[in-house]
Amino acid sequence: MRLDEEQVEGPATAALLRAAADAEPLVLGWRGLGRVTGLLVGSVALGVVAKATGPVVLVRAGDPAAEAPEDTGTGRRDVVVGVDVTEPCDEVLEFAFEAARRRHTRLRALHAWRTPDPFTLGPGEIGLVSAPDRAGEWLRFLTAVLQVWRDKYPDVEVLETVVEGRPAGALAKAASGAELLVVGHRITDRPTLPRTGPVTHAVIQRSGCPVAVVPHG
Repeated sequence: MRLDEEQVEGPATAALLRAAADAEPLVLGWRGLGRVTGLLVGSVALGVVAKATGPVVLVRAGDPAAEAPEDTGTGRRDVVVGVDVTEPCDEVLEFAFEAARRRHTRLRALHAWRTPDPFTLGPGEIGLVSAPDRAGEWLRFLTAVLQVWRDKYPDVEVLETVVEGRPAGALAKAASGAELLVVGHRITDRPTLPRTGPVTHAVIQRSGCPVAVVPHG
């Protein structure tokens, strides 16, 4: 593999965004402040993630593989992807399946759901059933969303998981000891105010493994 080195002048964020136009994906490193205080991602990395039109992978410099990986049968750790079954993103799922295929490891697809407010529910909505039945419904939705990708990537083992709780916390917990965590970032229609969404922002601050942020429309 050939490595090209280049030095450029100017603001770091702008230079990296120019480089990102020819990279797939762009990989950035940052230094965390330790497990107690959390991993505070620098302004340059956040600025690139917010403005990039292609995938960006954030890797903490010097991150030890502290947690032992789960036994996936391959000796490798899972790739984890966050899936919103109410608004699934093809770009995010394709990146996650391709990442698992290239690594010859399992893909864990996770959807986090919250118990709805009974005062805002309409007749027949999923929140009217018991919690176990509700989880089963979400799992069926997740299975349906992933079926086309299972067919496209038959060699990728997929573990479907639904959990009750906030998405950011559930994803950070699932990513403990993972090979890679894949999340989406909606590209804003207001380029003067680039920002990451609250879930993506929280996940890249808290995750202990590399995080791939995949933009989508």
